[in-house]
Amino acid sequence: WDSFRSKYGFTDFHSSVCAAKNYKTEFAKWDDAKVEGAFARARQITKKYASAAFSFAVCKDDFDAEAPSEWRKSGGENHYTWAFRTLMHHLIRWHRERHIQTPLEFMFDWAEGRDKEEIEMLMDQFDDLWPEKFNGHYAFKKRKDIPGLQCADVLAWTCYGISRFAFKKTPMLRIAEESYADFSSYRDGTWLKSLTFERSALRSAIASDLADSESQKARAEWYERWVDRKKQQRKDMGRAL
Repeated sequence: WDSFRSKYGFTDFHSSVCAAKNYKTEFAKWDDAKVEGAFARARQITKKYASAAFSFAVCKDDFDAEAPSEWRKSGGENHYTWAFRTLMHHLIRWHRERHIQTPLEFMFDWAEGRDKEEIEMLMDQFDDLWPEKFNGHYAFKKRKDIPGLQCADVLAWTCYGISRFAFKKTPMLRIAEESYADFSSYRDGTWLKSLTFERSALRSAIASDLADSESQKARAEWYERWVDRKKQQRKDMGRAL
């Protein structure tokens, strides 16, 4: 990655900014050939070092219309949290099917405030189901410092383009089409799992979740305990300061 970065002359490969050649950034004076070459090299590195790739997309408008407020409260307030929870189940299944004994290690792009707390809440929930497999096995880092996060950004930007087309029929940029064709055909189409939920599928998934009253009750009770624990942690931090 350092050789790639040095050759092309950037500090942080941010896909949407690079593709747009944003005039306020280091990509402003790049020509189309350089942009396409950089994306091709970033994809090549991503495919070489990633065993598999997963993405999951849901339309925010659909989620806001279909998700009841009480259901959201204990499961995550926004569409991002629910999408992340669903994606996590796919990652766990992939991990278990391969009988991998070491825990997954998660690296998140830097987050603060409520966004960070939503992720921490989900990791706590998963750790309750599989003790010592999640807490202590994730961190938040700045994308510019972690090549893997920059590779993930290329994948996320590409899958965002295909999901916008699926949900809104928004035309994809040519570089996004090329990236998606490259990723989705790798290893005979088995490497990338790019998942989307149309509104009807989202409605069915929420209804199925709500129908499991025991799980709903258990999650609500867990959430109340988690809120109390976070309040206590804030009090303890305040006393320490």
